[in-house]
Amino acid sequence: MTDERFFERLREDAAQLRYTPQDEFTWTRLAASIRSRMLSNVTVAQMLARWFRPIMASFATLAIVAALSITWIETREPAFNADSISANSLEITVDGDTYTLAE
Repeated sequence: MTDERFFERLREDAAQLRYTPQDEFTWTRLAASIRSRMLSNVTVAQMLARWFRPIMASFATLAIVAALSITWIETREPAFNADSISANSLEITVDGDTYTLAE
């Protein structure tokens, strides 16, 4: 069912990406670093910081986009204004009767 040649090629291609230090000291340091991260107890403040930093970054980005959008919308020339609408009269014809609307 599986293509064994595919997995062999995948392993061969991934071998060049694998980090294999030749020095024993580097292996010891790497193992100690991983072990210390696994065994360290996370405080409540650290856990909250891990959760809130991305959320606050998202809110900050949203606030910047909103501020830029509002600035862009307010600086655009409006398509119509109340003076131009009230200056023109409007005629409506209903059932043969003509009504003129002005101001």
